[in-house]
Amino acid sequence: RESKSRINDSKMMMQSEEMKQKFLRDERALTERRRGVVGNNGNGTVPDLEQGNASTSTTNNNNSNGVASSAERSETMLMMQQQDDTLDDLDLAVTRVGYMAESIHEEIESQNKMLTDLGDDLADAEEQLGVVMGKLAKLLKTKSRCQIGLILILSLIVLVLFFLVLYT
Repeated sequence: RESKSRINDSKMMMQSEEMKQKFLRDERALTERRRGVVGNNGNGTVPDLEQGNASTSTTNNNNSNGVASSAERSETMLMMQQQDDTLDDLDLAVTRVGYMAESIHEEIESQNKMLTDLGDDLADAEEQLGVVMGKLAKLLKTKSRCQIGLILILSLIVLVLFFLVLYT
């Protein structure tokens, strides 16, 4: 629960307006550094990220078009990142559903096998009951199912009464 809470808090923080604005500012700053625009200190030097030292560059007064395209690029990159995150979440959800479907499939196969076995057992029991009924009819020399059923019911009643007399 605590981990889920931390993950949710992190996601909410990453999706906040403040974080989006920071991504945009960082992307703009990176784009400006790559183009050689004046840094925040206003002296015409921009730190060279690859070499770790400062290099001088000239300022471009007509950079509004570059900044606009940089902002658009930043927004596009941010949207792509959000889409990637969403797709990753969707991939995880689809994977979980796939595992659940596989488990359900295995359970259904298992239950189908049990039902088939039950059907086979019932067929065997029905066949054996038919044999017993035939032998009972031969013993009683009657073919009427009604008479045989009545004899079986009365026999069961006699057994129940016998046990009641015996145990009371």
